[in-house]
Amino acid sequence: MLILSGMKDPAVAGTVAPPLRTALATLGPDDDVPVIIKLTGTVNLETINDREKSVRRSKIVTSLRESAAVSQKQLATFLRNNRTKKIRQLWIINGLAVTVPASLVDEIAQFPGVAAVMPDGVTHAPVTSYGAAAEPEWNIAAIHARNIWNLGYTGQGVVVANMDSGVNLDHPDLQGRWRGGTNSWFDPNGEHAVPADVDGHGTQTMGIMVGGDAGGSFIGVAPGARWIAVKIFNDAGDASDSVIHEGFQWLLDPDGDPATNDAPDVVNISWGFKDPTHGCITEFQPDVQALKAAQIALSFSAGNDGPNPATSLSPANYAESFAVGAVDAAHTIAGFSSRGPSACGGIYPNVVAPGVNVLSSGLNTGIPGAEYAVVSGTSFAAPHVAGAMALLLSAVPSLDVSMLEAALMNSATDLGSGGPDNAYGNGLIELSGAYRFLKKDRVAVYRNGLWYADRSGNVQWDGEVIDSLYRFGFADALPVSGDWTGDGVGKLGLYHNGAWTLDTTGSGTLNAGNTTCSFGVGLKGAAPVTGDWKGTGTTKIGVYADGTWYLDLNGNGAWDGTPTDGRYSFGVGLAGAIPATGDWTGTGSTKIGVYADGTWYLDLNGNGAWDGTPTDGRYSFGAGLAGAIPVTGDWTGTGSTKIGVYTDGTWYLDLNGNGAWDATPTDGAHTFGSGLSGAVPVVGRW
Repeated sequence: MLILSGMKDPAVAGTVAPPLRTALATLGPDDDVPVIIKLTGTVNLETINDREKSVRRSKIVTSLRESAAVSQKQLATFLRNNRTKKIRQLWIINGLAVTVPASLVDEIAQFPGVAAVMPDGVTHAPVTSYGAAAEPEWNIAAIHARNIWNLGYTGQGVVVANMDSGVNLDHPDLQGRWRGGTNSWFDPNGEHAVPADVDGHGTQTMGIMVGGDAGGSFIGVAPGARWIAVKIFNDAGDASDSVIHEGFQWLLDPDGDPATNDAPDVVNISWGFKDPTHGCITEFQPDVQALKAAQIALSFSAGNDGPNPATSLSPANYAESFAVGAVDAAHTIAGFSSRGPSACGGIYPNVVAPGVNVLSSGLNTGIPGAEYAVVSGTSFAAPHVAGAMALLLSAVPSLDVSMLEAALMNSATDLGSGGPDNAYGNGLIELSGAYRFLKKDRVAVYRNGLWYADRSGNVQWDGEVIDSLYRFGFADALPVSGDWTGDGVGKLGLYHNGAWTLDTTGSGTLNAGNTTCSFGVGLKGAAPVTGDWKGTGTTKIGVYADGTWYLDLNGNGAWDGTPTDGRYSFGVGLAGAIPATGDWTGTGSTKIGVYADGTWYLDLNGNGAWDGTPTDGRYSFGAGLAGAIPVTGDWTGTGSTKIGVYTDGTWYLDLNGNGAWDATPTDGAHTFGSGLSGAVPVVGRW
């Protein structure tokens, strides 16, 4: 049987790929050749956009499986009847892996529905570079992981995975963190029934992700996370393309049941094609797209082919991938770290992380001095990012992968030349900043049923691909926002004459799944207000009318009277006062306030009454801006709400929280909504 490796050329639909054609010329008609047959049917994964990850993943797996079953049925029958061997379904790419007689390849290529016949090539495991002992935990300190641990987030509730040479289950820093069961280990080569690693590379990457401190110092970024693994490289250090596809496929659905959500939240991929031309080899792009669509975060090693430019590697250089370069303890780019631009387009890598002389878990458990290894390479920078993703997901479990990546890039410490570059990317990941980025509120404007929401956090409209345009509204409705379900993500809502429509499913559309209630009926001119009145983590509703607040303290959507719900007078006598809410002091519960003619009156102590300064707060922010609308939000992600005003498409935000306008860059002036006459400002954690 011929085993093909090396370069992979794109194939034209219904044809034999050029490398396979070349190989066939050297074979006899009865010689066996391993191939991957790709069919034409595809699933539009973009149409599966359920907010709930388990629902989305189930639909994606089911759709891919069903599409493959239908389109492959006749071909599979043909193959079984024509002396083929080892037929394996690759439903993740709508393909079949099979060993066929060389004489059958052209006939397969012409079979109805076949797009291409590709060689089942081989990728070799990366070679670990070992280094000298380094300062313990220098890498943990470099990305400020302990700052997130100190907030109570160590990766708990998050499952990470690697596709590698396996994992040494006996290592004391890894054994207790394995998820266990029949859905937590996959060896498509059939060599090991339980987690094992004869090479060490996979054990080293996993240690950096989740390892503990059994050796006296922490080696892992997210020691509270659990791990699963797929051993794509056999004990000889080789992985066929079909096995890698099977690995991606298993990660989407480890137990083979789409109804159970047992997929990992984060996957580390520390390998790539050994391509001397450093091209864009798209063999695994559909797999990456499928996992990303399922809201599985991916971290890729950028490659060790530096320092020359344009040395990116696939699959790390795909547009959907998140590539990680390596820096040393001085935060200088490693000479071996691959550079951009990406052969698939764009800046490369996305970020950098520690990857020179990093302490991690080793293979030789129980042998003094061999339990740990000091390693170098982008292979070991990538799991720092995977671990960082796990930490952030433990803090915000419902986090969208695109926001997770944006948080890491936008908060990274800029290194090298100013701004993103093709050595450091966006810079060295910095977890404190990433956490603040995720916790800060973002702006939006609402007009005629359309929401223009700033998801990227740069306070400018970047179009629907980066930001979001929601169609959620009807005539005369007022927009409201809140975390109605307590999952850490802001959602949309509407208020109209005492009736509320809340997007509790997070779909961003008006549908039967929305929650409706009445709160404020009969209160003429009542304005809707929202807040976490009790500090429970879930946003509740209320109304403000003529200086009186009616707050739904128990969150049932109905007015139950005091003391079950809250009735407060704060703003009485201030003609034209507009209600404002926020956690002014960062205690975790929302408090009330009013804005009138450029002056803010804020209930700092939370008793619902105006007690005068300094017990409560009185600030001038917006004075002289006719028609300004008050806005409030945690603009910097520090945990306390600050004030601002919106007028004619311009936002003036009190970034430093002193209650006064100090001009940019101390405070923020942003144009978001300019040109949308009559747009209403909204703030939320989109």
